[in-house]
Amino acid sequence: MIGTLRRHSQWLWGIIITVVIVTFVFFFSPDIGSGQGRSEENHGTLYGQPIKRDDLAQAYTDAKLFFFLNTGQWPTPEQAMMYRYNLDREARQRLLINHHVRQEGIEIGKDALVQNIKDTFSNPETGVFNLQQYDAFTKQRLPAGGVTEAGFERYLKNELGRQQLARMFGLPGKLISTQGADGFYRRENEQALTEFVFLSSSNSLAKVKLDDATLRTYHTNNLTTYRIPARALVHYVYLPYTNYNAEADKELTANTNLSSIMEAYYTTNIFRFKDTNDIAMTFVQAMPKIRTEFRDDFAVRIGQKKSGEFANELFKQENKAASLLALAAKRGLTVKVTEPFTEFEGPKLTNAPGNFGRTAFQLTAEEALGQMLPGTDGVYFIAFKERLTPEDPPFAQVRAKVVEDYQRSQAAELTLTEGTKLVQAANDALTKGTSFKDAAKALGHISLEVPAFSRSERKIEIVTSRGVGVEEFREQAFALAAGKVSNFRSTGGGDGFVLHVRSFQPVAEELVKTELPKFTDSLRENRANYAYREWLGREVERSGVMAEPPTQTKKSTGPGTGE
Repeated sequence: MIGTLRRHSQWLWGIIITVVIVTFVFFFSPDIGSGQGRSEENHGTLYGQPIKRDDLAQAYTDAKLFFFLNTGQWPTPEQAMMYRYNLDREARQRLLINHHVRQEGIEIGKDALVQNIKDTFSNPETGVFNLQQYDAFTKQRLPAGGVTEAGFERYLKNELGRQQLARMFGLPGKLISTQGADGFYRRENEQALTEFVFLSSSNSLAKVKLDDATLRTYHTNNLTTYRIPARALVHYVYLPYTNYNAEADKELTANTNLSSIMEAYYTTNIFRFKDTNDIAMTFVQAMPKIRTEFRDDFAVRIGQKKSGEFANELFKQENKAASLLALAAKRGLTVKVTEPFTEFEGPKLTNAPGNFGRTAFQLTAEEALGQMLPGTDGVYFIAFKERLTPEDPPFAQVRAKVVEDYQRSQAAELTLTEGTKLVQAANDALTKGTSFKDAAKALGHISLEVPAFSRSERKIEIVTSRGVGVEEFREQAFALAAGKVSNFRSTGGGDGFVLHVRSFQPVAEELVKTELPKFTDSLRENRANYAYREWLGREVERSGVMAEPPTQTKKSTGPGTGE
């Protein structure tokens, strides 16, 4: 693989540099093209029918606007990655939804659209429409994302249509009676009254007996645990992007449109710029921060271009470690050697990329040069130096670690035994009419009483303070009948707990009367949303809208027409 990369390095790095520059231009240009990765002629199919370019373009606009209205930022590749937002998938799902809105005959009138705009841009206290805010939004913020006012209005119409479609296909989820909701409410708000004993394996460490014969046997039986794996040492040259800050500053200073570009960027990302009191900065206040961001991005672009030039020159040479050393000396760059490192852990270097170790372990004395390795703050170039074979250290060298591991494993076994003993003693005590607390005390344990909690409880401090997960504790409690004791439940690291459910307390009737109507509405809404999502998921699969465009378009009668 490395040999292949090296042979094609001249054109390969050229492509990489071009991609970097295109990405940087994209950073300043808010226009995201539609139909990413699809050809002009073929944008895929929807229920077997070709997808029209204009329909897909509007779906992309809708997907961009949805992201913007929810985050305050336009979906650049970096932002989309940060929010795990798949623009192509969102757009195609909206394309499908728009298709069903039309098929179901849902029409959004002008009055509904105007009212929606008024509601969105009206003062929440006075209800007065804010024309200045609307103009700023449509004439400044929308153009910054490559969206027109007409495109925004189409988005609103499509969104109102989607809401009606959701109500239509979510309707079955709302068909739950008040009596049925009453049962759900009582179940969800029933309170468990419990107590538990937490057993820490650290309390059993002192009970573990140590002798060299036992420890040596444990070491022999677990040799792979202490084996030092294969390690590598490589020569490396690191080119940090900060080396190009001065050059980036010079480029920025020469840009006569910098101020207007910065202001457009501020307008698009206004929610990102806040002071220490979380108050939005003015453009003047944010300018230094924006300029620093621009400078850093320019420095990255320049650094990647320079690294590409270095790579092109390096990979023209013989594939030997000496080539890296010679070129670095020619360029006045420092060559360093890593400490020994394993393939999967990698070296202890500043922001080394995740594939550093894997790449290094592909190198040999004959194929010594590794590919260019971009990190978050710079680029690494590496060359083979030495490979260290795995070795099993003698017992004396790892004795301290063997003692620690043996003590921990034995303490965990003792804790499990103690926990099992407690379960038996507690069950016997309860059968005889004595308490869980007394049974625990007789064995030297302390029973902790837990405040009442429901199935929806998210925080039980006395439980979490012992390292026990709330969800596990809660589920275990409601899986038991009143008066029952759980088995010993391991929580990891040798620790664990034993739980006793004293009783279940029903929700107060007064609370049922006051809270049930609101709970019923919420339950119906949640079930309606679930029903709609289930329907939508089936239609996404059935429609083929997410599939890559086929080589030949297959005709279909479409949904709901007897296909």
